[in-house]
Amino acid sequence: MLQPTPQISEEMAEEAAFILEQSKAEQHGEKCVNRCPYIFYRETTGTAHIVQGCCNDWTCPRCGHIRARQEYAKILNGANVLAEQAMPLYFWTLTCRGKELSLWEAEKGYLTWTNRLLTSARTKAGRAGQPWHYVQVTERQRRHHPHSHLISAYCPGGSVSVCKGARLPNGRTARHDTLWSEWLIAASSRAGLGTECEISLIRSPQAVAVYVAKYLFKDAVTTKWPKGWKRVRYSQSWPKLPKRETMDEFPLIRLADWKRMDNLGIAVHCDSMETYYAGLARLIMCVVPPIETAYH
Repeated sequence: MLQPTPQISEEMAEEAAFILEQSKAEQHGEKCVNRCPYIFYRETTGTAHIVQGCCNDWTCPRCGHIRARQEYAKILNGANVLAEQAMPLYFWTLTCRGKELSLWEAEKGYLTWTNRLLTSARTKAGRAGQPWHYVQVTERQRRHHPHSHLISAYCPGGSVSVCKGARLPNGRTARHDTLWSEWLIAASSRAGLGTECEISLIRSPQAVAVYVAKYLFKDAVTTKWPKGWKRVRYSQSWPKLPKRETMDEFPLIRLADWKRMDNLGIAVHCDSMETYYAGLARLIMCVVPPIETAYH
C-alpha cells in the first residue's frame, strides 16, 4: 500500500501541539492593530463570555495567530470528516517554474496559475464522477517563490504507483512512494506552474492535516505577502466547522451595548486579561458620567 509523503512521526505531532501553544503565548498581551470590537455571547448552557473579535489580518500580531489556529481547526476537521466517509485523500505539491521566473512574476501570476490548474482538475474530476474537495496552503520556498501543499480527494486517472527508490519516468529516483501523473505534470505546465509537482496517497489524514497546517504557523505574522494574497484556499465543498451554539450574541461597540450586557446581571468570562481590563473601563464609563458633562 502506498504511504503518504511526508511520513508523520509522533514527535512531529507533538511538535505541532507545541507550535499551537507557542502561538497562544506569542499572541498573549498583543492588541488587535485594527481595533476589532469585543463580542458578548452566552452559550446554550447559560455561561456568558466577552471575546475580542478577530480581524483576520495575517500581519496583526494578535489576530494573525488566531487566524492560523482557526484555519488549522478547519483543515483538521475537514480531513477527519472526509476520512470518516471512507474517502481516499491525496497529498499534492505544486511549485513555480524554474530560475528564469522572477519573484515579481511569481507573486503576480501564482493565483492565476493555480486557479487554472485547479479548474482543470475540478472539470476532470466532474467528468469522471469523482468528488472534488481540497484545501491548499501556500508558503515561500527558500528562494521566496510561492509553492503549495494540498489535501485533495481527487487523484487524476491514469496515475501510476511508484515505490521509493524506483526510477521515475523522467529518469529521477523516487524519494518516497508516490503516484506519477502525466496529466498533472502537463496540466501544471499549461497552467503556468512548474513541472516539479507530486501526488501521494495519504494514509493518515489527521497526521498530514497537522503537517500541512504547520506551515500556517511558520513565521505566521512576519512572512510578508502581496496585498490580498490568499495563503489558505478551500474548495466550496470542503467540510465546514460546526457552528458555535449561542444566544444573546451581539457586538460591544457603543456604551449602550456594554450597558445592555451589564443589565443582564450575570457573571461574564473574559478571554484574556486585556479584555477584562478593557471591559472594566467601559463598564465604569457606563456608571460614571464623562468629566466634561459631570458638572452640567
